[in-house]
Amino acid sequence: GVLYDKDKSTIISFRDQDTTSYVISAGVTSIADGAFEGCSSLSSIVIPNGVTSIGDSAFNNCCSLTDIVLHASGSVIGDWAFGHCSSLSSLVIPNSVTSIGDWAFSGCRSLSYIVIPDSVTSIGDGAFWGCGSLRSIVIPDGVTSIGNDAFRGCSSLSNLVIPDGVTSIGDDALRGCRSLKSLVIPNSVTSIGHSAF
Repeated sequence: GVLYDKDKSTIISFRDQDTTSYVISAGVTSIADGAFEGCSSLSSIVIPNGVTSIGDSAFNNCCSLTDIVLHASGSVIGDWAFGHCSSLSSLVIPNSVTSIGDWAFSGCRSLSYIVIPDSVTSIGDGAFWGCGSLRSIVIPDGVTSIGNDAFRGCSSLSNLVIPDGVTSIGDDALRGCRSLKSLVIPNSVTSIGHSAF
């Protein structure tokens, strides 16, 4: 049920629809675009330290996924990587990750706790769109821009501190954050997008 590339360093496709738990083998360095997409029975995944890239839509629509052990040493979490993982409630992103792709966690409506490491410098468009259970989030000091729709529809988000390095806040970035009671915007911000709040 697992298709690898020739040297077994990339998981191209995982289609064992009955598997509920899976540990990615130590030799894997890359998870291809859409590799686990739609694996609706998968509830637990271990991603080892050797993985340097999690592709676009890699775990998109894995609606039963509740437990992700993420040791990946890579720099990028791809676009839609964990989109619509509606059972996922918490995640700690490892220190090596520098970029959270567009719509990476969009539609993760049960996500209430996430740690973004200091290594992250970019939060993509719609990265946390529709994460209605997310109550608070710490944006690392290294982030320079907050993408369009980044936190749109995070209806439980009550406080947010935007660090000094941020220069732009995108269109609709915090639109629909109706529980927001506290917001600090630093002097470094020179651009606030349409309907940002």
